[in-house]
Formats: sequence, C-alpha cells, structure tokens
Amino acid sequence: MYLLAQQARRAEGDEQKRLAWNLNQLLEELGSKGGGRTEADAFHRLLEGGNLDGLVDADGRSCRATAVESLLALGFPYALEVRPEDLEHLKNAPVPGARLIPPPGGPFPALAVGLGALALQVVLGLTGVVVPGGLLILQGLLTLLSLTLLTVASVGSPLYRGALALLTVVSGVGLGMVLVPEVPAGWAAGLGGLVAAFLAALRKS
Repeated sequence: MYLLAQQARRAEGDEQKRLAWNLNQLLEELGSKGGGRTEADAFHRLLEGGNLDGLVDADGRSCRATAVESLLALGFPYALEVRPEDLEHLKNAPVPGARLIPPPGGPFPALAVGLGALALQVVLGLTGVVVPGGLLILQGLLTLLSLTLLTVASVGSPLYRGALALLTVVSGVGLGMVLVPEVPAGWAAGLGGLVAAFLAALRKS
C-alpha cells in the first residue's frame, strides 16, 4: 500500500487517478478481510505520514477517506485509534454517486460490440437498406483500426487515448450521416462504435 501510494503521489493526471483507484481497491479489500495490529499499523503509517493527502481516484473517492473507513472496519480496539482530523476528513469527503463498473473480459466486450455493429452495417449494405459508398468504407476501416488499437494498447497510454478519441469521432460522424440527405448512413456502425467506445473508456486495466 505504501509503495502504491508513493507511486500515485509522483504521478499526475489520469495516471494518478488510475493508481489512486488501484490503491482504494486494495484498501477496501484489506479492510473487508479484517485484521489486527499489523493491518492497523499499516493504515496508520499511510494516514499519519500524509501519504494519501490529495489522492482522489477517477470515481471521486478520497484515498484518505477510504483508508479511514478500512481502519474503522477493523473494529475494536483499532477503530478507537483513528485521529479526530481523519474522522473529520471522512465526514467531509464527497460521496460519489453510483459507480460504473467495467464489464469483465478486458478489451473483448468493446471489441465484440464494435465488430458486431460493423457486421450489421455490412448486412444493411448487402440487403440494399443502405447504399454502400466510399464514406462507409472509410468509416469501417477507421473503426477497425480503432478497435484493434484499443485491444492491443495499454489502458491509459497515449495510443489508447488516441484510439478511443478516433473511435468516438468516427462513430459520431457515422451516426450523424443519417441527417445528411443523399449520403450513405453509417448509423449501425456509428451507434455500435459509440457503445464500444463507452465500454473501452470504463476499462481500468
């Protein structure tokens, strides 16, 4: 926990939020399992050294508040050792709303949705519902490229964020083709691409 807290304090932006999220998961896990003197001392070391000050994860949860909750979860007599200032921080910490939990399976849910939408778009073209055109082909190729990068790139990396932005833009434009007369509409691939981008954005690892 201490090493993870130090890494989070040295990081910035999205990377810090990601590390803070991992730290909060670890703190909650240890608190839920219970423990004794060793676990209580570990929580005290984090809190008293100021190692958690300013650390907030992507869900808006304070790492300091999570550590206090986990220490309280250890029960008597360790809960009595919580400092008043830490209790005050827990009391005033914002309570985040319902958190969106990423689906299991890593990149595969987003990949499945994206590919399924592309397949539907192809079917619409073959059946004549949507007349194929150069824009639709370009949309399909860019969507495939984005999905591939989102599958192989590390979450939070510049390449991952770039692929996520590309998929969002391409899908949004494809969906917007419905509003343009005499332009082949890539609404199926666009809608599926936006859902895939949403699932990819939820990923933590």
